Amino acid sequence: MKRFGLAVSLILAGTIFAWAGWSDRAANRDWKTVERLMGYPGQEEGDGFKISVPRSDLNVLVQGSWVDPRAGLDSWFAFNPLSKGSLLIGEVVLVDWEVPRAEALLASNQLVLTSLYRPFNGETPGIERLGFMGKGSRVLLAQEARTILAATSMTLVSISPAATPSAAPNAFCLPLEKILGPARWDGGVLSFSFFPKKPVMNEGIEIPAYMGFETVFHFQPDGKQAEVYGQWVLSQEEGAKVVESLMKNHIGITGTHSSILNLSPVCVFIDFWAEGNPVKIAKNLQEALGLTQLAGWTPNTPKKAD
Repeated sequence: MKRFGLAVSLILAGTIFAWAGWSDRAANRDWKTVERLMGYPGQEEGDGFKISVPRSDLNVLVQGSWVDPRAGLDSWFAFNPLSKGSLLIGEVVLVDWEVPRAEALLASNQLVLTSLYRPFNGETPGIERLGFMGKGSRVLLAQEARTILAATSMTLVSISPAATPSAAPNAFCLPLEKILGPARWDGGVLSFSFFPKKPVMNEGIEIPAYMGFETVFHFQPDGKQAEVYGQWVLSQEEGAKVVESLMKNHIGITGTHSSILNLSPVCVFIDFWAEGNPVKIAKNLQEALGLTQLAGWTPNTPKKAD
C-alpha cells in the first residue's frame, strides 16, 4: 500500500512539473503581449513571432526613383522562444541623423549591436540599417525594442486591424513568379524569399531563417518597368559567385557586410538595386540563384536532347 501511495505521489509530482513546464512554454509564446507592448501587429513564424514596421513616414529616392516603404524600408523584430526566455534579432531603418540616438539606446539596455550598414547608394535622405540582438524575457525585449522605434522620427501607433490587401496585378506578378517561384504581394510590392539549405547556428543555438537569414527580392512596379531591391544571405563561397553573376548582368551591388555574431557557417550579406525590365531582371536573378543552394525556388531545368 505504501508503494502504491509513493507511485501516486511520483505521478502527481511529474504531472505538476510537466504542467509547470508547459505553462512556462505557453507563456513564452504569448505573442499578444509582445504586440501590445510594441504597438504593432505581427505574425507567427512556427514557434516564433515577427513584427515588421515600414518607414511610411519617409519619402526616399534612390537615384531619383521613389522606394515603396515595403520594398526594403521596413524595420523588423523577430522573436524566438528559448528553453529560458526568448531570443530577439532585429533591424531598424534609420535616417542618418537618427543613428547616434539609436546606438546610445542600445548601449543602455540589454540589446547588442550586430551590424550597421547602408542598403542603397545615392539615396535621399541617407538611410542606414542598424541590426541588434538580445536574450531574456520577451516582455523586457519588447519594451526595449519599442524604445529603439521611439528613437526615430516616425509617429508610433497603436495596434489596428490589418488593412485588406489589394489584389495582385497578374500581368505584373505571374511572369515573375513563373521564373522565380511563389511570391507575396503586399500592397504595391511583390516579394520573393529564399532560405538557406542548412540552418545557421550562433553559439550552439539554431537561428531560424525568418530572423534575418532569408534572401529577399522586392519588385516594385513602375509602369512597364520596375525597381528591384534585394539582399542575399550566403556563404562566403556562394557570395563570390553571386557577385560575379550580378556584375556580369549589370545589377548594381550597393553594399556587402557581415554580422558580428559568431555564425556557423559564416554569412555574407549582399545588397543590390536594379531598374528596368522586370522579367529580364528576374531571369538574371534566377541565373545567380542557380549558383547557390538556397531553397524556395524551382529552376527551369532544360530538357535533355534525345
